[in-house]
Amino acid sequence: MNFIAKAGERLIPVEVHRHGGGYSVQVGERTFVVDLVAANQYLQSAHFDDGTQLLIAHHRDGVRHEISFGHRSVTLELHDPLAMRRKRTEDTSPGSASVTAMMPGRVVKILVAEGQEVKKGDGLVILEAMKMENEILAPRDGHVAGISVTAGVTVERGAELVTLVS
Repeated sequence: MNFIAKAGERLIPVEVHRHGGGYSVQVGERTFVVDLVAANQYLQSAHFDDGTQLLIAHHRDGVRHEISFGHRSVTLELHDPLAMRRKRTEDTSPGSASVTAMMPGRVVKILVAEGQEVKKGDGLVILEAMKMENEILAPRDGHVAGISVTAGVTVERGAELVTLVS
């Protein structure tokens, strides 16, 4: 799974993959393997591949994470890179907006009908990519002017899925 960690103004790529009973984590250029064991409902014991063991307290509020270990405390935001890219490319100007696929995938389901009114954040299409179903959301309020795909088709990144008009 890919994330973008935001610490202050720094953006750091993070990749997390299952590795045996634990996880392989790549933070920027650094990779390590860690096994996590719940010590109680507030604490986890982390065993790293270099033999280091830490007791970690983790508090989450939305995308904001506060992680304390040893005598340090780190606050960061973890974001889904697709959601960040979608937010940057939202079209907020009046007129029409083309909602496109952020990655190649297979259209699983169309959630709207032509002429339907939608609000910002309403689901438009379910796109399966990298074995995960992603709900493509309306970037703004509007009416569905056109649907360019059908369920079952495979699309490339950038393919038009739905057109919205104000």
